[in-house]
Amino acid sequence: MELVTFQSFDALKSLLKNGYLICDEKYIDIKKTGKVYDWVLEKMNKKVDNNTYAKYPIWCWVKCYNFICPPKRKGKRVEGFDIKITFNKKNEDVFITDFIKYSFLLNNMYIPDSKRDMKMFNDELKRYNITSDDLRAFIRKDKYNSHRTDKEYLSVCKRIRESFDKCITSDGKILQGCVWDIKLSEVEKIEILNKEDGYVYGSLNYIRSNGKRVDWIKEYYKTL
Repeated sequence: MELVTFQSFDALKSLLKNGYLICDEKYIDIKKTGKVYDWVLEKMNKKVDNNTYAKYPIWCWVKCYNFICPPKRKGKRVEGFDIKITFNKKNEDVFITDFIKYSFLLNNMYIPDSKRDMKMFNDELKRYNITSDDLRAFIRKDKYNSHRTDKEYLSVCKRIRESFDKCITSDGKILQGCVWDIKLSEVEKIEILNKEDGYVYGSLNYIRSNGKRVDWIKEYYKTL
């Protein structure tokens, strides 16, 4: 399977020096992403053998419509995306998730199967007076000092977490992957990105010409 990841110059130095690349924990903001990573690591460890000492995975692109990764677009580049690495892995060595559905994880929101399912869940939130801020507080320790602990709230958060399994699929139009490492022998191509060309690489979350980013959750709702 051909994959693409965007990395920093430090990552490139590590890859060339050691002959492999693993995630450096110092770049993980646990307060911001800890709860989400807990889910990723739980599911990934069940599906992909970890034969490294890496604690966190490397993210990569698997599919973006008719490409592997997002094509370059005019805009402000992503900080730390200095190089593009194209590499190959066996299918069983990649934990694949749907990029659009993953947006629900980042906001601790329920992934519905249908409009009826979405309405039923939203009615439940109203019944227990649970707001979107309440839900985000459960996962974003960097922004919220605490979260609700009543049984109704915790039960809802449990149902939300269970819905995240819908992310684990290879059938989506936009797919992202996690790998434990990248070996130099697996690398097909290394490209240095031009910092001065005015393009954004490796991202679908850049600011569009209208000054906004795509709301991927709304995009998913349109498919129901």
